[in-house]
Amino acid sequence: MFFWTLVALVVAAPLYKGGNRALPLLALELAAIALLFALALRRARGVPYPPLPRLVVAALAILVLYPLLQLVPLPESWWRALPGRSDYAALIDAFAGPDAGGASRAISLVPAATRYGWLAMLPPLAAMLAVRALAPGQVVTLLAAMTVLAGLQGLVGLLQVAGGDGSILYLGNRDTYGTATGTFVNRNHLAAMLAMTLPVVVGLVLYQRRRGRRGGLWRDASGANLVAQRAIVFASAALVLLCLVFTRSRAGIAFALVGLACSSILLARARVGTAHARLVVGGLVVVGLALAALIGLAPVLERMEPGELRLSGEGRLALYAATLRAAIEFLPFGSGLSTYAAVFPRFQHDVGGAYYDYAHNDYLQLVVETGLAGAAAIALLLAAYAGRMIELVRRGSDRSFTLLQ
Repeated sequence: MFFWTLVALVVAAPLYKGGNRALPLLALELAAIALLFALALRRARGVPYPPLPRLVVAALAILVLYPLLQLVPLPESWWRALPGRSDYAALIDAFAGPDAGGASRAISLVPAATRYGWLAMLPPLAAMLAVRALAPGQVVTLLAAMTVLAGLQGLVGLLQVAGGDGSILYLGNRDTYGTATGTFVNRNHLAAMLAMTLPVVVGLVLYQRRRGRRGGLWRDASGANLVAQRAIVFASAALVLLCLVFTRSRAGIAFALVGLACSSILLARARVGTAHARLVVGGLVVVGLALAALIGLAPVLERMEPGELRLSGEGRLALYAATLRAAIEFLPFGSGLSTYAAVFPRFQHDVGGAYYDYAHNDYLQLVVETGLAGAAAIALLLAAYAGRMIELVRRGSDRSFTLLQ
C-alpha cells in the first residue's frame, strides 16, 4: 500500500497543470502528509530506514526550518533594520501613518506566500524520503511508470501541435497554442520534466538488457515479453525526445542533449559496454530528429536562429542580473520564501515591461527569497550529489541497480 501510494503521488503530480494550481497542489500536499505519516508508522514498528547523508540532512533542515523562522514576528524596530526593508518601511509610513509603528512584522515580506511555498515543499520532500524506503525492484517499477508517463506526456504534446490552435488537448490553455505543453502550465515546465526523464530512460534500457541476460528483478522479461518491454521503453524515450523538440524550449532541448551525452559517458564506464550505451543514445537522437524533420522543424528552427538566440540570451542575462541585484539587496536573510513575484518588480527596470513571477533560474531565486540559508542549502545538496556520483563511478559495481543510481 505504501509503495502504490507513492506511485499514485508521482503519476498524479503532472496531470492537472503540473500541480501548479491551488486545488491540485492541495491534493498533493495531503498525499504527501499521508506518506510522511506512513513513514513514521513504519519507523515506529521497527522497519529499517537507510540513514540520509549528513550533507542532505543539513540541507533539508535548512529548507524546512528557515522559512518557518521567516514567519516569526519581529519587533517593528528590528524589522526596519533588516536589509532591503527601507523602501517598504517608507511606504508603511506614507500610507499607514504613525499609528503603524510598534506592529510586529515577519522577515518574510509576504507571509501568506511563504506559508504557501513551505507547504508546497511537502510533496517533493515526502517523495524523496519515501523512495529511500523502497527496495531496488520497487524503484525500478517506479522509474518504469515514470517513463511511460513521460512518453504519454510526449504523445499529448505532439497531438497538441498537430491539432493546432483549436486542439481540445490544450485544455483551455490559450497562452501556449502552437507548442507542446502536455498537461503542464507552459512548455518550459513540460520541457524540464522530459529533459530530466531522458537519462533515466537510457538507464532503464541498458538495465533491461543486463537483467534480461541474468534474470532477477525483471524475472518475467524473457522472449516476447522482454522485447515488448524494451520496445515500450524505447518508444517512450523517442516520444520524449521528439516532444522536447516541439516544446521549442531552447534550454530544455540543450540540457536534454547534454544529459544524454553525460549518460552515454557514465553508462559506458559501468561495464555495460561502450557500444551499447552509444547505440542507445545515438539511436534515440537519430530517431527523434528524423521524426521531427518529417513532422516539420521550420517553427522550431526559427527559434534557433542566431538573432533569436542572441535576443533571448540578452533578455535572460538581464533578468539574471536584476535577480542578483535583488539577492544582494536582501542578504543575508532574504525576502521570504515564494515572495519573488511580489518583490522583483522594483528591480526589473533594465529587464523590460513584462511581469516576471519566476527568475527562470531556481538557484538565484532561492537566494533572493532565503538569502544565505538558501545558498548554503544549494551548496550542501550539490556537494552531496557530487560525492555520491563520484562514489558510484569509482565503485564500478557489477550490480545492475548501480546503472540507475
